[in-house]
Amino acid sequence: MSTGISALTKNPPDPEELPADARVFPVAMLLAGLIAYFFSHILPGWKPLTWWLITVSTGVLRLSIIRRTQFDQLSQRQRCWRLRGLIWTFMAANASAAYFLYAPGDSLAQTVLGVYLLAVCTVLIFHHVSSLDETRVLVALYIVALPTGLRLVLEGIAEGRSISWILGISTLLVPILLMQIANIQMRLMHQQLIARVQAENAVQALNDVTLAKSRFFAAISHDLRQPVHAIGLYLDAIEPVVAQTGHAIAQQAVAGISLSWQSLNALLSQVLDLARLEANIEQADLQPVALQPLLDELLLLHRSLAEERQVHLRARVTPTQYVLADPVMLRRVLTNLLGNALKYSPPGRVVLLAVRPAGRCWQIQVRDAGQGIAEDQQEQIFSEFVQLDNDARSPAQGFGLGLAIAKRLTLLQQGQIGVRSRPGHGCCMSVSLLRHEDSATAGISQTGAASRDFLSTRTQLFTGRRILLVEDDTLVGQGMLHLLQSWGAQVEWAGTAALAWQARAACELILCDVRLPGQESGIMLAQRLQAEGRKVILVSGETDTATRQLAARFGLMLLTKPVAPLALQSALEALLDR
Repeated sequence: MSTGISALTKNPPDPEELPADARVFPVAMLLAGLIAYFFSHILPGWKPLTWWLITVSTGVLRLSIIRRTQFDQLSQRQRCWRLRGLIWTFMAANASAAYFLYAPGDSLAQTVLGVYLLAVCTVLIFHHVSSLDETRVLVALYIVALPTGLRLVLEGIAEGRSISWILGISTLLVPILLMQIANIQMRLMHQQLIARVQAENAVQALNDVTLAKSRFFAAISHDLRQPVHAIGLYLDAIEPVVAQTGHAIAQQAVAGISLSWQSLNALLSQVLDLARLEANIEQADLQPVALQPLLDELLLLHRSLAEERQVHLRARVTPTQYVLADPVMLRRVLTNLLGNALKYSPPGRVVLLAVRPAGRCWQIQVRDAGQGIAEDQQEQIFSEFVQLDNDARSPAQGFGLGLAIAKRLTLLQQGQIGVRSRPGHGCCMSVSLLRHEDSATAGISQTGAASRDFLSTRTQLFTGRRILLVEDDTLVGQGMLHLLQSWGAQVEWAGTAALAWQARAACELILCDVRLPGQESGIMLAQRLQAEGRKVILVSGETDTATRQLAARFGLMLLTKPVAPLALQSALEALLDR
């Protein structure tokens, strides 16, 4: 049993010590006054008045003692016995009704007296359920019930009045019945208490696991991305060198390493993305997004892959179609769907990107002419690591995470993702997002179609450029240094913020890692450099939302490791165009 349960069951709050008892007492005494008034018409007036005064005085005495400061200073055992004595005295005052309120031979008066005593016993039971002091309540019950019960039994037997002795026996049995009911209720309350505390502990444990998981993946994200990022940089640097040697075995080895790196990079990114989504770290930044520029850009980015697979890419979208979405998340979702469509479409067929109205939403459809999906398998494809027709788990067909991530990202944007397909008739994947009708809204995200091919390698743009590289990881730094130098750039490498600040003067472009040794982070350094008018790109192995939000607040471009050389090249080109 947990500590919380033990504390509540072993040391419960005693109702005798609660302020609420003082608020209940006047009502109880008013009820006693009504009973005394009733009996004043049956018995001599001094009897019910005396009984009422005794009851009130003992009740006032009990409350005054409980509310004294000295009472709080008593030990737990002393306080327990003091409370028992006070309640027993108060109940004895009520029980004096067996003498002061007893009307021999009057069945109505005896019934009213029995009902009143039953009410007193019921109140005691509520005290018992709250305080768990069974001894105090059981003795008090019989102090109240025993005198009147015995008198009724004896009178009934002596006078041959069955109604009296039956009422008397009932009065004597009521405490036992009430105690049994109270004990059952206590057990139920105790079980509910245990269940509640266990549920709260389970929720807390789950929250702790989620937090630990988030911290674990935050750490592993950085530590895994660093070497994977470095491998990619070194590969890009040695590929042209190996190609010049003409050594066939070396070229095959480099090609194999490159494919393995791409597979590892894709798997790492997807697993970490999924972990972040499960931990609720990702948050959508919903804003109006123009669909036509976004889809045009996606067509441009996938043009090379489509040509390689001999598949035609088409789009049907108008300039007036806008959705409320996170532009980065939406691009990731559609990139995944479009990549799958190209992968499964046979040569010579068409993959269509289309936007259709769907109530208050725009439905973005990606249609292919592949083999299709059976109806009983359509829900499975959105589960993690599910791949249809890939029993051998070939990495060339992916890892079964893309659609699971796409679904979670769509839900974060308050949208829905679905599939419509029949075997042999292709597949239509759809993403439904809320419309945004006002195309003139300021700040609308228009990820306009680029005027150049993003997959080009125009490294001549960097010839002679002076670039400051701020990176504390030696492996990554050397890889980045060799890559930038292979593009013709002149690179100054600094491992700390202080050294970078000293070397900033002669550099046109600055690549800055977010995590740096010392007190100044990469974002702080980048902010200072940007304030001087310098062009800065942040590079980070961290994937948390806070880092992205902070970079966005200062208008800093942020790349997440591992960064493919082509992506780095595009980012540097974009920075030069600013």
